[in-house]
Formats: sequence, structure tokens, C-alpha cells
Amino acid sequence: MARILFIDDDPMTLETLSKAVEILGHQALQAHTAGEGLELARQQSPDLIFTDLRLPDMEGLALIGRLHDDPSTASIPVLVLSASPALDEIERAQAAGAQGYLHKPIRLQTLLDLIQKHCG
Repeated sequence: MARILFIDDDPMTLETLSKAVEILGHQALQAHTAGEGLELARQQSPDLIFTDLRLPDMEGLALIGRLHDDPSTASIPVLVLSASPALDEIERAQAAGAQGYLHKPIRLQTLLDLIQKHCG
């Protein structure tokens, strides 16, 4: 069972993704802001983090940088979930250290594949 942290300011997205991973037998953690996400990542040591790029308190790219700069969270893979179709955001997310970039809405099989890929 993997522990997966979702960071998104949209409650419906958080609920949908959390239920999906729980159905798949994993534990879901939820954060509505980057600050909450950073704190949960430090306290809970998730196996994988999915984050939106547009968060109310911090840009998602800055969040990725802070996660990678913190020794307690640096090794956790981070994937971006975004509704934005901008190609430059994909490149910027990868440059910031994201392991992947997914467009919302995400398919359940894609979510499962990514969990298996990054969590063994």
C-alpha cells in the first residue's frame, strides 16, 4: 500500500482522486494549500505527491522546488496535475524537478499506472 499526497485547492478534485486511490488499496492524504502540503509531506513521508500548479498560497513550481530542497522530502517523486494546456508549463515543471505532468481530468488507469511506476 502506497501513501499518496494530493495537493489541490479544488475540493472535488481532492475527493475524487482520494477515493480512486483508496479503491485501489492505497492511502490518500489531502492538502488544500502548498503550506499544508509541505507540512503533510514532512510529517507523513508519502510515497508519491501529486500537485496542482495553481495553489492559493504558492505557485506549484515553487512548491516542487521547496520539496526538493528539503532533505526530508527530496526523494519523494512529485507529479503535476493541471488543467492548463500550456506546453511551456510542462517544460517548466520538469525543470523544477517534477517526475511527470498530467492533464486533468486523469483516467483511473493512468493514475494506477503512475502509482505502480513510482511506488514499486
